[in-house]
Amino acid sequence: KEFNKNVLKFLIIYKFMIILWIINQSDCRCTHYEDGDYIIRQGARGDTFFIISKGKVTMTREDCPGQEPVYLRSMGKGDSFGEKALQGEDIRTANVIAAESVTCLVIDRDSYKHLIGGLEDVSNKGSEDAEAKAKYEAENAFFSNLNLSDFNIIDTLGVGGFGRVELVQLKSDEMKTFAMKILKKRHIVDTRQQEHIRSEKLIMQEAHSDFIVRLYRTFKDSKYLYMLMEACLGGELWTILRDRGNFDDSTTRFYTACVVEAFAYLHSKGIIYRDLKPENLILDHRGYAKLVDFGFAKKIGFGKKTWTFCGTPEYVAPEIILNKGHDISADYWSLGILMYELLTGSPPFSGPDPMKTYNIILRGIDMIEFPKKITKNAANLIKKLCRYAHHFKTHWLKLEKRWFEGFNWDGLRKGTLMPPIIPNVTSSTDTSNFDSFPEDNEDPPPDDNSGWDTDF
Repeated sequence: KEFNKNVLKFLIIYKFMIILWIINQSDCRCTHYEDGDYIIRQGARGDTFFIISKGKVTMTREDCPGQEPVYLRSMGKGDSFGEKALQGEDIRTANVIAAESVTCLVIDRDSYKHLIGGLEDVSNKGSEDAEAKAKYEAENAFFSNLNLSDFNIIDTLGVGGFGRVELVQLKSDEMKTFAMKILKKRHIVDTRQQEHIRSEKLIMQEAHSDFIVRLYRTFKDSKYLYMLMEACLGGELWTILRDRGNFDDSTTRFYTACVVEAFAYLHSKGIIYRDLKPENLILDHRGYAKLVDFGFAKKIGFGKKTWTFCGTPEYVAPEIILNKGHDISADYWSLGILMYELLTGSPPFSGPDPMKTYNIILRGIDMIEFPKKITKNAANLIKKLCRYAHHFKTHWLKLEKRWFEGFNWDGLRKGTLMPPIIPNVTSSTDTSNFDSFPEDNEDPPPDDNSGWDTDF
């Protein structure tokens, strides 16, 4: 008994020390509540943990709908609640109501996991890695045995300066369809884009993220390069934005979160993307957004910069325009521009030609008048991303948590969170979510046998 008491005392002290350490290490915030305010509502989703630093709260539970809540207990200074939300159980099981003026220290799930949450997954990591490795080895073996002649072209998904993207079907299994990006080799050489195309291939083939379109393998002949990719038949986000005019806060938050996950993956590998825009976000059949088109992506490593001038004019960061050298902060800048465009229908910086657009960008985000449709919390985050992006290279959520308050990040990562827009995809060959394009009646391009594409 004495031993058990000592163990219990140790665990209580240890838990208290962990809480103090989290408070000291994380960017937790103080939140104030008035008498009668609901701090937590039963049945609501949440990802925050609270420690009372001043005042008292009452905890109640509704056992049956329509009945009076049952009193559970009161809590005061030093007490805490909402711990299960840090572990991923985001449905609140009781009400917590301020019994007087209350101040709480609030810690969210992402900050908690960033500090210590990863320790809980160590025991499972080895088996998960082995399972993932086996899956990708099997996948590589399947695709390595395919040839161009194994596919039929079904329809065109997109057209660009370098070529076309076709929906192709596997002849031996008509349920399997893919997006085939077909690039003109001579045009790549004429525009000196060989290095960008090589980089795109290498980065995409190594990218195993649910928020990045997969590249399975490549082919080539004397005229074209072929990139066999995952088919996402929900359509381009740009098309949906064009048809709807703009998105509300909740819809924009979901797509922004998809980009955050893609960027977190890329940045953890020392890769910058540099071409964020609605046209480069494509929806899968569920409605989840994925990054596509990695022609400007580059692996620069950590703590390093690059000086290549590239990107879509409206999304180019000031440090790129000024040729000061840029790193992943350029992606954070473009994230703020994307948020603004999704909420309003057009980017904040726009001129009649690229040079005038760049001049407007250099004047800064504070020169832009935000429309009333952008909420205060969204505007704060956009302005911080477009003012101070270079300060936030380790964990972007340190910028501003209010706009993402209560967002179900675990549900997003697991694919269980309901998307705001669910596309109508009736089959693996349904291209109705894409614009119609004319048939390719151009003459075949000249051959290119210079050998720059040996990696394909």
